[in-house]
Amino acid sequence: MEAGFSPNAGMPAPTGSQDLIGTVSAISTSLMGEVSKVIIGKNENLRRVTVGILSNGNMLLEDFPGLAKTLLANTFARALGCKFKRVQFTPDLLPSDIMGTYMYDQKSGEFKLRAGPLFSNILLADEINRAPPKTQAALLEAMEEKQVTIEGITHKLPAPFVVLATQNPIEQEGTYPLLRLKWTDF
Repeated sequence: MEAGFSPNAGMPAPTGSQDLIGTVSAISTSLMGEVSKVIIGKNENLRRVTVGILSNGNMLLEDFPGLAKTLLANTFARALGCKFKRVQFTPDLLPSDIMGTYMYDQKSGEFKLRAGPLFSNILLADEINRAPPKTQAALLEAMEEKQVTIEGITHKLPAPFVVLATQNPIEQEGTYPLLRLKWTDF
């Protein structure tokens, strides 16, 4: 791990459910302690994101612009030694912009995958409701199935793969509403 957080530092391997609970609690406390060195005053958000990441879940963060959501996601990724990417969702964002595409390599004479930002461990999908439905659908495949399909070829995403999506609760002009079905993914 790159940062000062080590999930198993000084902890014996769990032998029963009580030990497992104690281990998860120690990991959570250690992770939150590491992240709280950078993110100050957002303890409830830290707790929610910690639970989400440890349960391999995706999260929707609704907050006003400029309140350290990107820093929060990036700090968690650094503390865990994970690869972090951020995508600013816009009305012209295409599915291939987030998934990647095959590009022709002149040296080898073959098409090679140029992986998009979905090929990370922690992805910040900033202002998810600004992307058109096709791009949201590509993100949903990645969130649900932990894989993407490009040109008919399925690619597994790295583990862990967690999406932290943001949505501005005030400014809704020029956005695509998230369908009710999609809310169940967060």
